[in-house]
Order: sequence, then structure tokens, then C-alpha cells
Amino acid sequence: MKPSRLIAGLTTSTILVGSLTLAPHALAEPTTPTPEPTPVPASPYSYAAIGDSATVGGSWFAPLGDLCGRNRVDYPNVLANNTGLQLNETACYDATTSNYQRTRPAGILNSPNPPQVKAIDKNTRMVTIQLGLRDIVGDGTNSLLTKCVSAWGKEYTSMLSGQPTELTGSPCRDTYGKATLKKFDGLQARLAAIYANAKTRTTSDTLVVAVGYAPLFNGAKNCWEGQLIPARDRQFYNDIYRKLNHTIRQAARQAGVPSFVPSKDLGIRSSCGVPGLRFTSLTGLPEASYPMGPTVAGQAHIALTLEQMWKGWKSTHSSLK
Repeated sequence: MKPSRLIAGLTTSTILVGSLTLAPHALAEPTTPTPEPTPVPASPYSYAAIGDSATVGGSWFAPLGDLCGRNRVDYPNVLANNTGLQLNETACYDATTSNYQRTRPAGILNSPNPPQVKAIDKNTRMVTIQLGLRDIVGDGTNSLLTKCVSAWGKEYTSMLSGQPTELTGSPCRDTYGKATLKKFDGLQARLAAIYANAKTRTTSDTLVVAVGYAPLFNGAKNCWEGQLIPARDRQFYNDIYRKLNHTIRQAARQAGVPSFVPSKDLGIRSSCGVPGLRFTSLTGLPEASYPMGPTVAGQAHIALTLEQMWKGWKSTHSSLK
């Protein structure tokens, strides 16, 4: 069984107890052979995966070795394995909406990534587009997080000297809030144009899905993994994700495509939630995922939801059967 096929089938209970049950069963002598699952038939159609860091994130232990940071357990690879669709993945680390139609430095070491639209070809019957986050929060030394860490520096120093025991205020929002929110200007129009362009490059039998982002924090509520970030600045991050996901939904409606945003149950699913069950992580530990990105469980959830959307789409388009 392919690892990605297994991951997509995990339930919340198996994620938690899998490490406890696998070892004893591995030692037991099976009394009857366990049948291999029926392999998914290869499809004659392709799946174009367009996106950024949230698209290609996965596990430290499953990198594909390219400079865009793609991963064997990112949701495009899991979805392709589960549906039999031929994967054309052009999603790349730190990509922005400009990466859709123009080559620009992107990915690890700022490697040049060709226009992502090239993933769509005459055989494409499914397209997922997850772009917009890096337009708002930036990347590398210019990222919002890097700037915010500097803003929090004085409070870190005070804590180390034994003064306050809890970070207070909202230095990140106060310093960068206005400029960050200004970056939303024009984003809906750019996303709607991308979604519409993807539709024009395919047939009416092609499913184009706008994918949103799982929020990093659970608002200003207690967050064991975000304790070095002031509560009001955690809320600031949530406000950004909420506004971004609203923008994605509105752009999808404008372009006439469905959207999917994994943003419910933040008490459990955000980085403030339960390791193994949460969809995002600030540090990447203990799940061995990448910092500030999706966990393997989060990628599996997106892949499973998109698989269900694809099956529903196929059932209403006889040419795909």
C-alpha cells in the first residue's frame, strides 16, 4: 500500500493510537493472509495542482527532493494516488499569485519556478488552486513573522530578565497591521482572474477548486504552542486568515468555481490543538511537519475532501466515467 493512500484513510482514532497498535500486530503471526487493497485504476485524465507552501508542505521524512519543496504526503500527491489521476504539480514553496502566469524566483534557494499555469493541459480534468497567503504575509526575511519576531524582541528580553511572565499587548498588529491589511487590495480580483483563466484552459468537464488555508491559531485563546506570541497578535494572525479565506470564497463565487476552506474546529485543528489531530503547526513538532505549515493530518484531510468532491463531480459528468 502506498504511504499516501494509507494516510488519506486515517481516522482521528487511528492517528492517535496507530503507534500503539502497529508494533504488537507486527510481532503476531497472522493466521490468514491479509488481502492487498484493490489498486486505484490509472485515469487517462490529469490533475493540475497549483499553489504555495501550504500545498507542498508535508513530512520531513517524505520530501521529493525538488527545489519547490514538494512532498510525497502533500495533498496533491495523496489525492492523485487515491483517484488515479495523473498529477501535474507545479505548486511551489512561497509562491504568490504572480507565480501563476510568470516565472519568478520561488522555492528553496529562490530557484526559478516556471509559470504554474503550465500544469493545465488538454487532458486536465481537475485543477486545485491554493494561492494568496504569500501575497499577504510575504516570505523569508521579508515575511510578517520575521518582522513580528523583531517587534516581540523587547518583551522576550524582559521575560528573560525576570520581569513580565506573560507577553502582553499587540506589537505586531500595532506596527504592521495597517500595511498588512493594505495588501488585500486587489487580491480578490487577481484570484478571480486566475480561477476564471483555469476554466478557460480546460473543458466544461473539468473541476476547478479554490482551496483556502487552515488558520494557524485559535484566535486569542490559550495556545500551548503559541505562548511566545502575545494573545492579541495571535488574534491578528487569525484575522488575516479569516479575511484571506473570505476573499478566496468571494473570488471563487465571482469566477463560478467551488471553494474549500479547512477552517473549522480550531480548538483541535489549529496549532493550539491536539498533536496528531491538528491541521497546522507553528513549530512542526512533534508531527515532523514544516514550521508554520500544514501537518500530515491536515494534508490528508484536504486530500480526502477533494477526493469526495471529485467523485461527486464524476457522478454528474458522464464523459468522465
